[in-house]
Amino acid sequence: MKKMKLSGSTKTKTIIGIDYSLTSPAVCVNNGNLMFYYLTTKKKWVGQQSEDIIGYEHKEWTDPIQRFKNISDFVIDIIFQTYNPQIFIEGYSFGSKGQGLFQIAENCGILKYRLQEKNYPYQTVVPSVVKKGATGKGNADKDMMYEAFKKETKLDLKKIFDTDKVSNPISDIADSYFIQKVGYENFKSKRKSSEREKVIFFGGRF
Repeated sequence: MKKMKLSGSTKTKTIIGIDYSLTSPAVCVNNGNLMFYYLTTKKKWVGQQSEDIIGYEHKEWTDPIQRFKNISDFVIDIIFQTYNPQIFIEGYSFGSKGQGLFQIAENCGILKYRLQEKNYPYQTVVPSVVKKGATGKGNADKDMMYEAFKKETKLDLKKIFDTDKVSNPISDIADSYFIQKVGYENFKSKRKSSEREKVIFFGGRF
């Protein structure tokens, strides 16, 4: 497991970033160390790819609801093993189109329901906010996100997965990292702002 000093790390909670999808969901777990988990349909990428990256094969399914439940099981099982999780999920991309959009929404809806059911609080982070926090550009593409991830974590995913392309699960792993990082940084910023407003209010300035 790679030891790093990260802006999202804390001794009292685990920061979790979820890049949720039907084909290649990825989860970044940050408790001062980083671990990455993902689902894949490619046999060669099932198993431990490095000391901090583990891939799992999708379970078989007979209908969409079972498929959605299987994917949510994967995430819930990871979260269950963490201490005091603070969870961030990437929000919907409003530019998405087509029939698949409905399945994406249903899939994520089941995860959110199950998190709520198990009393796991979560927050969503707008995709453009994640991209801007990672690269400085809200419209960053997968290659830009990958380069930012590599520079910051020193993890060369192309080398680990023996590929020249930034595709699944590489792009999902990189996104999950920045979802937890940017999500937690924004959370801290909003909390500080709220605390300042309380000080001003109770100080009698209003």
